Amino acid sequence: MERLQGFVVKGGIKLPIGFRFCPTDQELLLHYLKNKAFAQQLPASVISDCDVFQTDPWLLPGDLREKRYFFSDCGKVKKKSAGSGCWKCVGKEKEIRRCESNEVIGMKKTLMFCKGSNDTRTRWVMHQLRLLTSYPYQQMAVGDFAVYVIFQKRKKTKRSEQRVSSSRKVERVDDVKASMMDFKVEFGDDNIELPPPSSPSLSEDCSETT
Repeated sequence: MERLQGFVVKGGIKLPIGFRFCPTDQELLLHYLKNKAFAQQLPASVISDCDVFQTDPWLLPGDLREKRYFFSDCGKVKKKSAGSGCWKCVGKEKEIRRCESNEVIGMKKTLMFCKGSNDTRTRWVMHQLRLLTSYPYQQMAVGDFAVYVIFQKRKKTKRSEQRVSSSRKVERVDDVKASMMDFKVEFGDDNIELPPPSSPSLSEDCSETT
């Protein structure tokens, strides 16, 4: 990672120090992809041109620890080879809408990087965002380009699994308390006390969530 005065250069992209590029889908389409398609000036030079299907995702430019954004040709991609594997579509395309008018302006497709003869999924994910050619633009160049967002899903750690388990325990305790409250209301018995947590571990989990 190269440093210039007041800037940090990552993968050939110059960013101000402390800058984090976290655009919404709408911003990517209307302020970056549309400008790219019409050869207009971009808000910032943070998205590079790159054929995302030329090699493995971990060999593409940029910081592997962060989301990487690329302009590339827009095509109908169901399954396409790339490097040592292939990108394969998962699920259906989702609509991208304008926040102000709820108008559909583009589509978002999700792909998973797969390897092996059985197309085993890896943790690499890619989103393809494209503008609708039916959207009332002055030109049809919007169908030639797409924005691709590539990142690696994080592994599930034991700590995250423990948090899920703890939250479920707390939910069970809350369900018991709610049931006892309903019983008191229904039968009008003010002498019934709510049971304490069944174990010290539940008590600790409850205290951590407050």
